[in-house]
Amino acid sequence: MSVPFAYRRLARPVLAAALAGAMSLVSPAPLPAQVAEFYDVPYAPGQWNIGRRLNESTFRYCVDSRDPDWALAAEIADAIAAGLLLEPQRYVVEREVAVEDITKVYEVMLEHCEVHMGFKLIPGGLPDWVTVTRPYYESEYVFVTADPDVAALGDVAPGSPIGATLGTSAHIQLVSYVSTLEPQERWPVFPMGTNDLALDSLLNGTVDVALVWAPSLWAKQRGTPAFADVHVIDPTPLPPTRLGVGALLLSDETFLRATIDEVIAALVADGTIGAILEAHDFPAIVPRQ
Repeated sequence: MSVPFAYRRLARPVLAAALAGAMSLVSPAPLPAQVAEFYDVPYAPGQWNIGRRLNESTFRYCVDSRDPDWALAAEIADAIAAGLLLEPQRYVVEREVAVEDITKVYEVMLEHCEVHMGFKLIPGGLPDWVTVTRPYYESEYVFVTADPDVAALGDVAPGSPIGATLGTSAHIQLVSYVSTLEPQERWPVFPMGTNDLALDSLLNGTVDVALVWAPSLWAKQRGTPAFADVHVIDPTPLPPTRLGVGALLLSDETFLRATIDEVIAALVADGTIGAILEAHDFPAIVPRQ
């Protein structure tokens, strides 16, 4: 018999609230800021009927088919499961919308997995109800073009439009830099809703340069011959924008997260993750220890 979700997810907040009320009679100290308040946690339809897993011999993980690296991430998750001596149990998230609110992840994780692969480790970019592992690889946002004569961002003629994936740290850095240039020296920067849109805009001539997540270009070039001539250019005069990618867990899974971190470190040290990246010719490096 499964343990009802209401008990698993509500028992701790209710108990914590009761203890906080009792302690307020002794000390006015607030609860720690890093603990997610109950009302900060998203709502998932039917969540009260979702029980906790009873099979402790499996490593349940999710990968999202919209992510360009989802198959590679699944290989890394299988390696993590082997390191934990658990049987991997994969759930592939299939959705039609390109981008959605992260709260949708909550519903998927409650029902299908304890670990969700494929999240960029953006400082301060995730809510308190989740926690993340250490990175299992690092990749970059890259400037790309189909012009064979352009080798660096500094070679791009003023006035040439750049399509940048909206809201990324690389996009913000580019806009900040362009604002420091004289008006006649600037490139118009067009925000694009997704990496795919930025790359398609490059291909159809809407923009001359695209700023995208390197794995997105990798996926396009593997599946679309028209992108064969698109190449990465040096970001100079801007520095590279590199981010780690790790797995997401609910914030109360602290022991599991710590254990996964140890396994990832071991897989980096013994070359397992490096071999997976190399086998796929994937544009990423193993994290620094």
